[in-house]
Amino acid sequence: LKAADGKPLINSLSGEKKKLDTILPLAKKYGAAVICLTLDDRGIPEGAEGRLEVAEKILKRALELGIKKQDLVIDCLAMTVSSAPESAIETLRAVRLMKEKLGLTTIVGVSNISFGLPSRTAINSHFLSMALAAGLDSAIINPRDETMMDAYHAALVLVNRDPRADSYIKRFGKALEKPVKKPKKAEEKPEGIREKLAKAVVEGDEENIVGLVEQALAEGLDPIEVSNEGLIPGLDEVGRLFACNKYYLPQVILSADTMKKGFNRLKKELKGRKGPVKGKILIATVEGDIHDIGKNIVTTLLENYGFEVIDLGKNVPAEKIVEEALSHDVDVVGLSALMTTTVTEMEKVLKKLEARGVRAKTVVGGAVVTPEYAKSIGADEYGGAATEAVDKIKRLFKIK
Repeated sequence: LKAADGKPLINSLSGEKKKLDTILPLAKKYGAAVICLTLDDRGIPEGAEGRLEVAEKILKRALELGIKKQDLVIDCLAMTVSSAPESAIETLRAVRLMKEKLGLTTIVGVSNISFGLPSRTAINSHFLSMALAAGLDSAIINPRDETMMDAYHAALVLVNRDPRADSYIKRFGKALEKPVKKPKKAEEKPEGIREKLAKAVVEGDEENIVGLVEQALAEGLDPIEVSNEGLIPGLDEVGRLFACNKYYLPQVILSADTMKKGFNRLKKELKGRKGPVKGKILIATVEGDIHDIGKNIVTTLLENYGFEVIDLGKNVPAEKIVEEALSHDVDVVGLSALMTTTVTEMEKVLKKLEARGVRAKTVVGGAVVTPEYAKSIGADEYGGAATEAVDKIKRLFKIK
């Protein structure tokens, strides 16, 4: 401890009296953190509650000595299921109890769980995912085991510990190609505000987009120029990256949100001014279907491109879609359905639109919708992925 640089992590302490009396005072003296095994003089408790009792004893003694709670890392002890079939269940319960009752940081030696069994990685990777779902903070694993690392990155997405799936995409998505920076030549133009705006949208820079919009306005750009020459080219590039599998849905959503923030700032400048009308679009998830993630992304993208969007939400009856289409005199009706049980509702809506004389173009989309099905029910366009749907709607309006 005297020789160690930085903050040491002692491996390890347990609830045994001798260990508590010798190691904890040293940890306090030298400011070390400690891995704490949930066993004591009686051995390893079989159940989670017994392990919780040991952790409580260690925590109480540590606090008495003035050791901070965050300097204790509790090992909930994974014992092999080949000899103790309940071991995995009890370890997972122990992890939950440590988090819920004591608020302590947890760790587990994952591979112990599979000792004595074949295809150990299969059990280890599934156990890791289950432990992360139970609240595990850290794990002792082999970082060169591809299956384990796949499970780790996938589990972090599923338990919402990888915001916007950034780490997952870096691991499994195609690496985003970053242009090689060339040395500036004397005649080279520095990056202008239009390029900075587009770059902010592409990179999803929510934090700085408003400041860049204000900088553009201060430099004399008209609000329409800021949108058409800065923000929208960025969104076009995001669509291109998505189409060639270099961007994925979380990145598209982040870019759309960034664009929205920038455009909301522009709205203050555009108040009372009327720009060219690009078109009016009604969009809805059909009756019986409560899924609207794809529809919401399409709505946001269309609004960012300057279309007026009437979003009726989800589970919308056919009659309401027809009435709203007529009352708003829309140019396009977009219908969404995710389930096989609700996709047939689209055909009913299209027939009612035709019967009532609605002359709007129609676009249908959703996970179970195919180009063939869209054609068979008489839709003008098959939507496909969100950015693809937006491109098709733009083409319907002959907007390049």
